[in-house]
Parts: sequence; C-alpha cells; structure tokens
Amino acid sequence: MIVFATPLYYYGMSAQLKIVIDRFCAYNSSITRKHMKSALLSVAWNSDGWTFDALEAHYQTLVRYLDLEDCGRILGKGCGSPTMTRHSDYLEMAYVLGRCLS
Repeated sequence: MIVFATPLYYYGMSAQLKIVIDRFCAYNSSITRKHMKSALLSVAWNSDGWTFDALEAHYQTLVRYLDLEDCGRILGKGCGSPTMTRHSDYLEMAYVLGRCLS
C-alpha cells in the first residue's frame, strides 16, 4: 500500500512528497504490476470547499496511472494547528480508515 500524506501547500502536495513521487518513474511497471492500494491524507489551514480540488485531481491521476486501488481520502480542512485538528472529526476519520485497511 502507498499512503500519500502531506500538508497542503499552495493547493498541492509538499515538495518532499512530489520528489518521492517523481522517483516512482523508474519503478512504474513494478508498481502497476503489484496492483497496490493507496490512500491520501492531507491537512490545510483553509476550509473553503475547493481547498483540496487540485490535490485530489493530482492524486486521482496517480491512482489511474499507477493502477492503484483508492481506499480513501482524509482531507482535513481547517486543520492549521494541532488544536484545530484535535477539535475536528478528522482524527476519528483517519482511525476508521486505518481500521478498514487491516
């Protein structure tokens, strides 16, 4: 399974995660052959409805291109600090997603 976990930076993934994904290029056939599962975990300060649109589009493209099985997405809007995150439903949602995968 591949879990893409990143804070949202300017409506996209972090540069660190993008570097990892760029390195997949040498392993594309190995990844697609395994028919792996994937999930997306991200948080953002912004809580607008469109906050994660670009990141979701990029993730969906990766899922399609690498023949991954999307097992879920936790997109934490309005989670700009630990306190904001603790007072949201996203921690429980991530826990439930993890339990469904085991």
